[in-house]
Amino acid sequence: MSRTLFDAAGVLAPKLRPASYPASRNLTSDDLELGKAAEHLVCADLIMQGYRAFLSDQGLPYDIVVDVEGAFVRIQVKATRRPKNPSPGTRLTVGYFFHLRRAGKGGRRRYPPDAFDLYALVAMDRQAIAYLSPAECHYQTVAIRVPGLKYYRKGGASRDFEGTTFERALGLHFERDR
Repeated sequence: MSRTLFDAAGVLAPKLRPASYPASRNLTSDDLELGKAAEHLVCADLIMQGYRAFLSDQGLPYDIVVDVEGAFVRIQVKATRRPKNPSPGTRLTVGYFFHLRRAGKGGRRRYPPDAFDLYALVAMDRQAIAYLSPAECHYQTVAIRVPGLKYYRKGGASRDFEGTTFERALGLHFERDR
């Protein structure tokens, strides 16, 4: 029997438990595993688009390095498990929220200026990736709308997954460096 990550519709298949795992074993990922899964997903996405992408070593402020015609582009990956509503008193709908300026559990560390070139924001429940340039991220937090939900109005920190391609973000990055 072959096991695939995705079902026929391209949707993530449910986790398959190996027979050797005890039934009581908790198979949920902690935050570090979630981040690693997101990094691998972004790296695979870039490789499938024809780029040479590599996971970076631990301790660096970026997670992936991409070779773009001899120039190295550093990518910081941010991930979230599912949409949420951090302020239900003022927000009407849920979204994917990414905290961009801080690193580590609880945001204890700040990234140094120019530590990386692009963000890859990953919604793990959909395995959707939004690539953004730091130049277009004016706020500490970016919200990405859930595809298919109706939103009241556009906010300055809100984006859609549609159109946030690697090529677009890469163009903004190289435009900024001229």
